[in-house]
Amino acid sequence: MSGIILRWLGGGGGDTLCHMLLKKNSDTYTNFIEDRVNNRMGRTLLDARPSIDYPLITRLFNQSINSDKEKLKEEFVRLIKNHKKFVIKTHYFDREFDEFMRSHLPISNIGFTLEFLPYIIQANILKNKVIFSSEFKHDNTLLQIEQKLNDHQKKQAMIWIFSKSAIKHLNEFSLDKASFRSQDLFYDNERVENFFKNKGYNIDLNTSFFSNWKNNNMKYLPSKKYQSCLENKDYDYNNQKELNIVERYIFLLLAGENFTFLD
Repeated sequence: MSGIILRWLGGGGGDTLCHMLLKKNSDTYTNFIEDRVNNRMGRTLLDARPSIDYPLITRLFNQSINSDKEKLKEEFVRLIKNHKKFVIKTHYFDREFDEFMRSHLPISNIGFTLEFLPYIIQANILKNKVIFSSEFKHDNTLLQIEQKLNDHQKKQAMIWIFSKSAIKHLNEFSLDKASFRSQDLFYDNERVENFFKNKGYNIDLNTSFFSNWKNNNMKYLPSKKYQSCLENKDYDYNNQKELNIVERYIFLLLAGENFTFLD
């Protein structure tokens, strides 16, 4: 039995899995607590668990760690010593941190492939219905014109930024080769269940809650046209009739083009 550092990009379905783990593993330490479930949006919300003993591990819930990496490592050493079972949620992708943890506890990614990327982006942006203007700092061109954009244009810019970041993480962290992937939540539940059960954690995806979650998230799945074009490397980002705006921006990136407003 061992602890788990569970990492994923926003929109990957990790909060829903953490919610289900909380229900079945009451003896497990986590850096999150249950918040609420929005069935209509197909969205599960968690909140950070405050901790005096592990404040930086608490911060991993929704923040990156920059200046305190050594202290974060020390906290994990204590956590591993004091808790046989723990699940730590994070979106922190950092090579240095990964290398350190490799000898103590490998990080478990919830991965995805390019075939499933539209789901990740749509679930991230459309469920939130919030424009994350702070993310514009990652693109100098968009940062310079941000103040001139209306909300519709900002949303397109966010799709571009999130898609670009997701492809970068996919490649740098080999997310397509993860132990299980976000698409397995729809197409291979056994693979997900076996991952956790092999590590000593109970989880059952054959529930009405999870079935409802899947049904409410079907609308974010990639189109057949997107999958066909991707397979043929036909990055037709101007196809407004058969591709949605997220799929078109992904193809704009894959075609090697610069950002532009597509509608």
